[in-house]
Amino acid sequence: MTRPLVLLAPSYGNPRTIKRFQETIENEVEFASARLGHLLEPAHLDGLRALHPSGFARFWGATAKHDADMDRLTIGDIVVLVGGKKVRAAGEIGFRFRNPAFADELWDQYEDGQSFVNVYTVTNLQWIDRPIEDLWAVDGFRPKDFVYGQRLLQDERAGRVLRAFGVRYSLAEATLEARLNEASRVLGGSKVIPVENTGTSPVVQRITARVIAAERVEAQLVQRYRAFHSASGFTSFRTPAGHRADLYLEEDGWVEIVEAKSLADHDKVREAAAQLLDYAAQSPKPVTRLTALFPERPADGSVRYLHRLGIDCVHHRPDGLFVREDADDVRRQHMLPVWHGPA
Repeated sequence: MTRPLVLLAPSYGNPRTIKRFQETIENEVEFASARLGHLLEPAHLDGLRALHPSGFARFWGATAKHDADMDRLTIGDIVVLVGGKKVRAAGEIGFRFRNPAFADELWDQYEDGQSFVNVYTVTNLQWIDRPIEDLWAVDGFRPKDFVYGQRLLQDERAGRVLRAFGVRYSLAEATLEARLNEASRVLGGSKVIPVENTGTSPVVQRITARVIAAERVEAQLVQRYRAFHSASGFTSFRTPAGHRADLYLEEDGWVEIVEAKSLADHDKVREAAAQLLDYAAQSPKPVTRLTALFPERPADGSVRYLHRLGIDCVHHRPDGLFVREDADDVRRQHMLPVWHGPA
């Protein structure tokens, strides 16, 4: 699974930094305005417009001493903005370029003699607003670490920070969506009407010129799975709380509920298990099989976790096929009373 790099960036402290944060993170900047547009090289302006067609974007930057780290970052990597004894926000790295004149005009940096030459846009901004002590509690960090200098996390701490602060990212969803689109093309492009044609608004995430929503991966995954089992009469159902199961099937003595997830990491595996157990207790008929559906195979430990709960694991292969890894039948039978709930 593709994982983003995580950049810890100081962003809020002295009055000048606070002013910059308010002007270019809390508020969007019109980058082609009379004040800024003439400072952009044509390639920079084209790149910004491609990713931000509205003409507005949020910006942050880094000085030249961070050139090497900045060169490692790509669209979809994560920046976590820290300052004022808080973890303030997180977002995805958008368009990145070097332009001292643009940076100086944007952040009024002239008199310091050290420009934020590495300029980047921040997309999919997520407000966090948690005390810095929560960062110190993450394995790999120490108390009194106020992140006074920019830091690129290139080890397991990156994932820990994302999990600790609930930062969601769309890089992996977009990669998997592209793969599912390619599978549809290779297999003839047959179009299946999705089970859920209307629903709640997705969490919109911008990482390319178009809007990416994590739910689109799940919707496509469900469509592909239904097409793969075109002879089966999949339906769905809603719980009294208004939650809707992705797929429901009564066939050949089986009553099956399927829950799809956009990623195959362990957090998504846990989400799938929790939702399936909730749906099982409210199934229209007593359920006999629970299935977690993923766009690629989860790690071995995650599959074992599902199997301990009697839940089957199904994953999509690059060739368009789906592979089912069944839970042990003895374990499934052991779990049936738990699934069904009180009589």
